[in-house]
Amino acid sequence: MVKLDFNLKVNMIEAFTDGACRNNPGPGGWGVLLCQDGKESKLCGGELDTTNNRMELLATIMALESLPPASQVCLTTDSKYVQQGITEWINNWIRRGWKTADKKTIKNVDLWKRLHAINQKHQVNWKWVKGHSGHRENEIADKLARQGLNSCLKKNNKIADNITKYEIKDDSNMRQVVLDTETTGIDPTDGHRIIEIGCVEIIERRITSKRYHKYIKPNHKVDEEAVKVHGLTNEFLSDKPQFFEIVDEFMDFIQGSELIIHNASFDVGFINHELKLLKQGWKPVKQYCKILDTLALARKHHPGQKNNLDALCKRYNIDNSNRKLHGALLDSEILAELYLIMTGGQVSLLGTSKSDGATNSIQRISKDRKPLTVIQPSEEELQSHVNYLKILNKASGNSNKFNIW
Repeated sequence: MVKLDFNLKVNMIEAFTDGACRNNPGPGGWGVLLCQDGKESKLCGGELDTTNNRMELLATIMALESLPPASQVCLTTDSKYVQQGITEWINNWIRRGWKTADKKTIKNVDLWKRLHAINQKHQVNWKWVKGHSGHRENEIADKLARQGLNSCLKKNNKIADNITKYEIKDDSNMRQVVLDTETTGIDPTDGHRIIEIGCVEIIERRITSKRYHKYIKPNHKVDEEAVKVHGLTNEFLSDKPQFFEIVDEFMDFIQGSELIIHNASFDVGFINHELKLLKQGWKPVKQYCKILDTLALARKHHPGQKNNLDALCKRYNIDNSNRKLHGALLDSEILAELYLIMTGGQVSLLGTSKSDGATNSIQRISKDRKPLTVIQPSEEELQSHVNYLKILNKASGNSNKFNIW
């Protein structure tokens, strides 16, 4: 897909939209052709269980949501349902509380509300053209809609294949992915969306160089309190891809791995919400990945204490001085080190105190280093050690977690 650098001062943006549906209801697709100053940009997508009218509506929504605020748009559709609905019928629907004259909720009310909201943000001239009449741009939009439908069906088959594949995958050498997200707000059920995803790969307890990082345009206002946390504004996100544009590459990166997430219910809840909104047949994340919550792990190790990332960094001497604001990739890199330290044994071999200013980091050591001198304990020292382990086991409820070897 070619991205247009829309210049509001040059020419009006022309948008041509179309929808398609097989069997109606059934699998469907939407297509968008955007034109400005001789340049063209194409968008398409689809859903597994939909109608032709919903795809016609969604095509116009996706067209307008992809544009900068306050754009001047000439939008052409071959759907009288959409063109008359947005220009003639909608005011009466709103006056009646989104109901028809006989007091029934209008069909596709969720999409009509969404279209009305984005329509208010632009100056739109709505036009109708007869479909399949040889109109070049409409024919392109129709082709894109059918392409979106077919891609959705292919993706659904791929999703089903992957579920089978990863459910029987051997876990002995499972690839791990440390993941974090930033969002427009706290609760996805209030319409909040993901605006940043950051992932770090771990293989055989080694952090690799592979990363996945994307900023995402949410089509939802970022809460002021959220901006104070991560610093990401709607203006900054306005030219970033939408979730439907990055979902394939994102899911390819995480599928089959064990996800390492701090407060996993938050991030997984948002990802599942985004996948559900696509209506492309995606299952919940747990169908594709194992999930380990490091917050639950930290609470188990340190009950009654603060266990957010900053507190854990301080406790384990991890350098997080660059963390002025939350960021998905930076937080994933920090969490990767924390996870390896929390699950890898001793933090400081020599019991370094905080006042030393020493910080933990994952370091590679040379295989040609001099061998360490091993000092064997005396019988008296060994017995003292055994006695102390008995005290620890008793204090932990006779859990027998502390053994001599």
